[in-house]
Amino acid sequence: MGVLLFGRGKVPQGVHLFAAIMVAVGTFISSFWILSANSWLHTPAGVELVDFRFHVTSWSEAIFNPSFPYRFMHMAVASFLTGGFVVAGVSAWFLLRDRDPEANRRALSMCLWLLLFLAPTQAVIGDFHGINTLEHQPTKVAAMEGHWETSGNVPLLLFAIPDQDAQTNHFELGIPNLASIILTHSIDGEVPGISEAAPEEQPPVLIVFWGFRVMVGIGLLMIAVALTGLILRRKGRIYDKRLFLKGLTAMIPMPFIAVLAGWIVTESGRSPWLVYGMMTHAEGLTPSLTGPMALFTLIGYVLVYAVVFYAGIYYLTRVVRNGMLPDEERETTDENFKRPMRPMSAAHTPFDDDVDPVRS
Repeated sequence: MGVLLFGRGKVPQGVHLFAAIMVAVGTFISSFWILSANSWLHTPAGVELVDFRFHVTSWSEAIFNPSFPYRFMHMAVASFLTGGFVVAGVSAWFLLRDRDPEANRRALSMCLWLLLFLAPTQAVIGDFHGINTLEHQPTKVAAMEGHWETSGNVPLLLFAIPDQDAQTNHFELGIPNLASIILTHSIDGEVPGISEAAPEEQPPVLIVFWGFRVMVGIGLLMIAVALTGLILRRKGRIYDKRLFLKGLTAMIPMPFIAVLAGWIVTESGRSPWLVYGMMTHAEGLTPSLTGPMALFTLIGYVLVYAVVFYAGIYYLTRVVRNGMLPDEERETTDENFKRPMRPMSAAHTPFDDDVDPVRS
């Protein structure tokens, strides 16, 4: 990681590329096990439950549980989309300021080709993931769709206010039959309703319903941005269309929001199950755990992650500020653009202290 972040211009290009590949491979190995463990909580396999203790009967079935392939692909593509939009947005930000134009044009072009392929691919993976979830966690899918009673010809609700107490929706606005088509690939396909589960086994529908729409809405926006880039590329306007470049810069936080919304849907949709269909949160609670102990642990996690998140954002914005080119290749002579020699040496000046405002 250190060679990747601080080695450009200081080590051979092949070494820097190797460091980048190793960081990516290490991250994927980590995400493999994280997603395998999390997927097992949703689609447990290869275990038996004896006296509230899980005993593994097949490690291969437990690791490669039914939802794991779809979750892993969905999260991997989401990670690439997030990185792609961040790099595209930063490159657009530099182009708006006419900074290192050649390097940032190359970066923007590569990212837009990547996004043009990945954004629609993510929609296809999401479709397969949804079908898999319908098979193994039908109540979660019903909550995502705001669908209360089992029936066919289910509309895709664009807007609704789910009322869990009344087991119904208010102010529905939807597209007829589209949910049945997407989930069952049949215009009159039957979709199980939320009411199939007992009230105490239903997830918080309002959170799941709207979290899903935030994720999908941003996903559609990503596809639209990628297609807009293709149209502008064909017209030769990809690097000088200022409205498009500003839009790319504004898109930087969007994939992060989509990923968070997706995880909220995933984990809230599992509630009240700790291990879906086998153990509830209440059953999995440590008997000796008290309220103050749980609160203290939660506060500790929140504080630690808040500090890590703030420090990461604070530092990375200053790394971004220095751009991609080594000092000797930079067109500007501004001394404030020196590349950091160690992690916090780039964090001594405000982010925009020497950058002209975006020209209108």
